[in-house]
Amino acid sequence: MQKKPVAPRLARPGEYQQVFKDGEAVLLTVSMRWPRLEEDSPGLKRINRYYDALADRWRRRWEGPLLTQARAAAGPDTPPWSASLDFTVTLFQEGTLSLYVDAAEDTGGRYPDRVRQGDTWRVPSGVPVTLPELLPPRRWWRGPVVEEVRRQVGQRVSAGEAIFFEDWLKLCSQRFSSDRFYLTPEGPVVFYPVRSIAPDLEGFPAFLLKTDPV
Repeated sequence: MQKKPVAPRLARPGEYQQVFKDGEAVLLTVSMRWPRLEEDSPGLKRINRYYDALADRWRRRWEGPLLTQARAAAGPDTPPWSASLDFTVTLFQEGTLSLYVDAAEDTGGRYPDRVRQGDTWRVPSGVPVTLPELLPPRRWWRGPVVEEVRRQVGQRVSAGEAIFFEDWLKLCSQRFSSDRFYLTPEGPVVFYPVRSIAPDLEGFPAFLLKTDPV
């Protein structure tokens, strides 16, 4: 009797925490959490290696250049710096895994520096999914997506729900990237970097593409 394939499952996340001190003074705290899957296929192992490598790159940055900067900036009244990595799974069903990973560095400014990365995978094959694959088939898809983003920004501005830069119409196109998306049960969500089309306080502006964005 043929054994039924086991659906991919999330494993315990990778974790790392460290506190760097100069004597008793805390210079930098690092807190990291990254996704891992239970490995039972080459594709799932490949996804795990990908996120292990991503976490390692951030760890080396924070234990290297950022810690050096923290030491140079340290003073009696300087609060400790902090760095963090975390993830949110937005969809994990029917052979698809989608999530985003956030990295943040707080060096004492008004707002931390933040970076977001969105990923969508076919599982268990471990093949990345692109944004065009999730949209209605058409030769030119970028223009309609940007127009849908502009429509939603216009609604938010008119309703007073959010603040965007004055030239958001132009920035929505200039700063758009098909790599910045994740998938939810309602559909794909495209997002923009912090301070790209809106001020810091708006975080990562995100836009759900529910239907054919025409």
